Amino acid sequence: MADPRSAPLWNSLTIERRFIPDQGRMTYQPPQDWFTIVALLHGLCQVEYLDGSGWHQTTLVSGDTSRLVGKSAVRLMRPPAVKQRAEVAFIALPTQHFRYYADEHPEVAVRDLSALETPRVFDPVAAAMAPGLLRAHDAGVGEHYAFRAAHYLTAHLLHPHHDLRSDTPGLNPERLLAVTDYMHEHLASHITLEDMAKEALLSRYHFVRQFAAATGKTPVQYLTELRVDTACRLLTTSNELISQVGSRCGFPNPGNFARVFKKHLGCSPLQYRQRSQPT
Repeated sequence: MADPRSAPLWNSLTIERRFIPDQGRMTYQPPQDWFTIVALLHGLCQVEYLDGSGWHQTTLVSGDTSRLVGKSAVRLMRPPAVKQRAEVAFIALPTQHFRYYADEHPEVAVRDLSALETPRVFDPVAAAMAPGLLRAHDAGVGEHYAFRAAHYLTAHLLHPHHDLRSDTPGLNPERLLAVTDYMHEHLASHITLEDMAKEALLSRYHFVRQFAAATGKTPVQYLTELRVDTACRLLTTSNELISQVGSRCGFPNPGNFARVFKKHLGCSPLQYRQRSQPT
């Protein structure tokens, strides 16, 4: 019997949760006349995509999304060296939303949605919305919620984000983006909760609560997963020493790097690198 939570509920957008197979690939064909965002929920996900020169591959980590405009299919798979199960969300918006919005906002420069299509882009705002959309969908929240979410996502995608420090109180999407940008830019450094709360313009107490509500993770959990995910990518794409990879990702102590890495992935950084190498 089909899971009733996967049944269509909204017209303004659709949201679907999928687990990446432990072995093999999952092919996803974006629906025509819809703009699809693939948001990583858990683990790591490799995306294989086709362009004029053939098939290529990239890896989604925390805060990353893929943007698809309903042309070629993409193939999703779990990196072979990763034991943690990967889970993604597909958020699809009717392309007519973008046309209507652009007609009402002449300042919007993007008129061709293919300009937004990309196999991988760091977009913590859209990524952070996915868990909340899934919870609302599963709870049977009405169309008004989906309409507002679709309108916000459309505006987010079509407008450049110049001023990240909005005067709106709380951890709004712009401030969330400022915090996650700060994490990326200072990944090799020691980042404290006070540092992140300062970027969010919130007290430490309110920052921790609101960040967890927005992302489903505490700031420390999110930062640690980002460090480990980035280390995975460097271990498979660079020839740097493992200790250098650890330092670049905020683990100056090799022993601590190995412990945290194994806790998350079930293997050491060296084992991960060896398993990722072609046989």
